[in-house]
Amino acid sequence: MIYFVVLFLLLILTVRYDINGKTEYRDQWYNAVLIILILIAGLRFRLGEDTLNYMYFFYNDFPSLFDLDIDTFLNSDQPPLWILLNSTVKTLGGKFFVVQLIQATLLNALVLKYFKKHSSYPFACVALFFLWRYQWFSMVVMKAAVALSIMLFANDSFLEKKYMKGSLLLLLAIGFHQSSVVFLIVPFFTFLRFNIVGVILIVFAYFFGAFLQNQLGDLFSLFEVAEGLSDKLDDYMESGFMTTQNYNIIYYVLNIVIFIVYSLMSIVYLKRNCKDSPVLKLEPILMLTLIFLSMHFSIHVMYRYIYALSPYLIIFIIEYLIEFSKNTLSLSKSLSYLRSLIIILPLVASFVYTHNPFTHPGFNPYSSVIERSFDEDREKYYHERTHYGDRYQKNENYY
Repeated sequence: MIYFVVLFLLLILTVRYDINGKTEYRDQWYNAVLIILILIAGLRFRLGEDTLNYMYFFYNDFPSLFDLDIDTFLNSDQPPLWILLNSTVKTLGGKFFVVQLIQATLLNALVLKYFKKHSSYPFACVALFFLWRYQWFSMVVMKAAVALSIMLFANDSFLEKKYMKGSLLLLLAIGFHQSSVVFLIVPFFTFLRFNIVGVILIVFAYFFGAFLQNQLGDLFSLFEVAEGLSDKLDDYMESGFMTTQNYNIIYYVLNIVIFIVYSLMSIVYLKRNCKDSPVLKLEPILMLTLIFLSMHFSIHVMYRYIYALSPYLIIFIIEYLIEFSKNTLSLSKSLSYLRSLIIILPLVASFVYTHNPFTHPGFNPYSSVIERSFDEDREKYYHERTHYGDRYQKNENYY
């Protein structure tokens, strides 16, 4: 219920401030939304199966600051800054929900700041983020989510040719999740634009991905197992009645094709009709996202990097939809908005079908550390879908 209430609030704020252009209390409401998102994620109780893994490691694996040494970092498969964060909280006597609050603050503060920096319609961006990625980033891939929120600003620095600053920020992101190292390629692709060269590279990426999968498929599989996320994502997708292991046509359409289509619609419309749009500064990153999407047809592990780049998809899609709705032509304003609503429905349907957080047992019903209610269906879901039963035992002392 709480998710629907927040989404409804975001839609109201989108209409008032992004569509109708009101300015009174705009910043105050944006800050209020940020606080709400932080508290929902930070004060959650046993939501998200990965959260329980992180909690188990917090109490059983991470030492206090006084016991940290170089061997701790060398012998652990956990990222160094994540170890340091957990050890600091543990040393200060904090429970795991303090780590949740810190992670939620870093993630949401940086992502919302990024939306406000680059989009003319930040409330709409937050609404789409909340519908699509918020629960996943806040309650499942906690380490990777902090890394990607830092990476957003690293990419900005690379686009601005501030390579030293970008490299330092990216190094910070890698400290929270090692997969961020892939984005070292960004400085080499800042030339990308939606032109003939860009289209050729997207097409080439499809065939290159097929070639790599054919030659290195086993290596990609080992990488996914080592990272320990593949089975969780597959479980998540299966909960939306899809089969990712078989890579059926539904998976391709709802997870790849639909994002390629909306990205292309966005970039074509904005370049043709909104040449001064500030989001076009991010065109190289959107093109890189399209390249990753093209490779994703063959290489399953590419989904992680597409997830990391999803804020760019959100920014471009929102900019396109609202600008398109304002272009009434011969239509009345209400019909123009209805037209835009119809256009976005397939995308929303994709979210509901594949990523619906409002019905997923790992996120719903909501429970907080204040009332600490156990949901039996969720507990059953955890034990059925994971291989770490001992980490999922009920333990109120953890909170």
